[in-house]
Amino acid sequence: MTEPMPDTQPKRTLGGRVRDLVSDIRGRSLLVRLAIAAGLVFVFVLVPAFIATRPDFTQRYANLQAEHDTWETSVHAQVVCQRCHVPPDLVSRARYGIRMTGEFYLQLLPIAREPDIMAIPGDAACESCHIDLRAVSPSGDLNIPHRAHVEVLEMACVDCHSYLVHETNPQGNQAPTMAGCLECHDGVKAKGDCEACHNEKAAPDSHKAAEWTIVHSERQEDEDCVSCHGWTENWCSQCHTLRPGSHTIDWRATHRTAVEIRRNCETCHEGVFCEECHGELPQLNYDPTVILVE
Repeated sequence: MTEPMPDTQPKRTLGGRVRDLVSDIRGRSLLVRLAIAAGLVFVFVLVPAFIATRPDFTQRYANLQAEHDTWETSVHAQVVCQRCHVPPDLVSRARYGIRMTGEFYLQLLPIAREPDIMAIPGDAACESCHIDLRAVSPSGDLNIPHRAHVEVLEMACVDCHSYLVHETNPQGNQAPTMAGCLECHDGVKAKGDCEACHNEKAAPDSHKAAEWTIVHSERQEDEDCVSCHGWTENWCSQCHTLRPGSHTIDWRATHRTAVEIRRNCETCHEGVFCEECHGELPQLNYDPTVILVE
């Protein structure tokens, strides 16, 4: 008959069982404390940080109300503030989150505050989304060599894109204006020829008429000249101080033939100009309705 195997397991004493129970209680207590701490961080840090970094939070400040309203109707209305106004590195974003958490609690105080919490967007923030530095406009009729401006000339995006989110240009949209381009493209600092930027730039139909140089002074009330020609202070004088192409070196001797075909002296010259040589105002093909360009 086989004898039973001896029990080699040590007998657990009452004291050992008590120590195991205490250790288990302490472990559960630590988990409870960690869970409570995590809950407090979530409620008093993470939730306020989330609320304070949402665009709607800026409506609490009078100095940012208008910026919020213009942002809501802009092409960047789905982009949160920090994507543009905070550098895209982790440290900068973390600092912004900490600061805005503080702003959440500060705005609870019964005092009016207008904090400066939005820095001017930097190129790195723009390029975090706009990775394609396009060379032409979406319509294809305007050269926009972004790489030359941003990487070669090291210009800031906001130098050209001042009308983007929080303000519209005089035409009511958020595109750069020609006047802004011409601050550099003045023919001296940068190329000023129309063809340098415009692929399909063409004169209006009225300007293509053969007699346009003659009658354009009469059209000043009909045409909004400044919308195209108001780029520089001396736009008009750039033409009016130059001798017309027809006035060749022998013009004094040959102009009679041209006048017989079409009398338009008064378009540019007052009557006394002709009288200085002719002694009187020549009447050949004289048209008193022609208005002098002033």
